[in-house]
Amino acid sequence: MAQIASPQPSEQVLSAFNASVSQPEKMSGAWDYGWRMGEVVFARATDIAAWSAKLRLKLEIPGARVVRPMRATDGRFVVGGWKANQHVPGELSKRVDETAALALRWDEVLLEQSEQVLARDDVFAQAEEIAWKETGEGYQELPANRPVVIGHADLLGTTIYSGSKSPAIVDVIPTAAPRPKGYSAALVIVDGLIAGACDDGICDRFAHVPCIDQLLLRAIAYRRHVNNLHPESKSYTRSHIERVEEYLLSRVNATMGA
Repeated sequence: MAQIASPQPSEQVLSAFNASVSQPEKMSGAWDYGWRMGEVVFARATDIAAWSAKLRLKLEIPGARVVRPMRATDGRFVVGGWKANQHVPGELSKRVDETAALALRWDEVLLEQSEQVLARDDVFAQAEEIAWKETGEGYQELPANRPVVIGHADLLGTTIYSGSKSPAIVDVIPTAAPRPKGYSAALVIVDGLIAGACDDGICDRFAHVPCIDQLLLRAIAYRRHVNNLHPESKSYTRSHIERVEEYLLSRVNATMGA
């Protein structure tokens, strides 16, 4: 996704979050290209911002830190189109295996949560729905009794690392509907493969996840449909998606033919 320049929050927004005016520092995509001011990061809020903030207030994931949202003085999570989060040190990393393992722990924790699905009709929700309806070559129905959970649709892009510290989840990008357990990890693996941040062997390293090959096919189909539908998609990204999808289909076909 291309970086989108954003204005800085106004003094009214800073005041609403009880934050002081300080020298702003431009942040990375993990922070939605927002602005760090002191120990608070401000960024433009999307439709899922309040939902994410509410979930992250008390969310605990084993082996990970969760970035906590800031409330405005009146209790809101979004003021004037801006959200605020506590800053934690770290950067996006190519530690795909670790993030995929974190995604499995995410699914375990969210199975115990009673969060309501956020009603959405954006490009990402549309792409997800289409991907889960695909019936082409290699696709199979997953067992009806497979546990479903609100997955994290972009854990690799919202998890930062700082040396030996536990990874930190900056934001929550929920799947548009509950999906089979393991899908969050499949998305991490697919995103890592698309970015060239991991080797193909990661699929074997996570072969213990039930139905992983089918989950990987749904994940790559999702990225393909996002690329088709999103107005800012890049053609070079599509070529990487096609490469990964071809590999994943070959894995499934080899398994079926064995």
